[in-house]
Amino acid sequence: MSRLVLVLRHPQLKSLYDYWLGLCGDETPPMADDVDPADLRPWMGHLVVIAVEPDPAGSMASYTYSFYSKFFAGRFGDDKAGQSVDMLPDGARDIIRAEYDRVVSEHIPVSRVYTADFDGLTQTWERLVLPLFNIDGAVDKLLVAAYELPR
Repeated sequence: MSRLVLVLRHPQLKSLYDYWLGLCGDETPPMADDVDPADLRPWMGHLVVIAVEPDPAGSMASYTYSFYSKFFAGRFGDDKAGQSVDMLPDGARDIIRAEYDRVVSEHIPVSRVYTADFDGLTQTWERLVLPLFNIDGAVDKLLVAAYELPR
């Protein structure tokens, strides 16, 4: 597995990325089973874990929230644990699904900075999506973290 260098702005995302790189070892992808939930405490408030279920027909994977932080639940209205990302509004769903599809198909982490209107306030956020693999080498879970960037 080649080392991909991401340019991240938020210090918490930088440290989460460093944690993920530490799980990679010598050119081996990080396994979902390698993650100790206690290790995720520094980012827990801004973390989402997505379960990836491949489509048996080989077309579109399905993505389900297996963990949704209390911070995000309070900020964005409800706890989405157990829900599919397909329940999101069309625009957001399409962007997020494309992002997750890229991580799953290319086996690489991705990040992006975006500005959106949240309850009448324009905010800029940075988001990081990290793949975690199963024993067969397929992406099994996604660690997703997002932090608002200061103005």
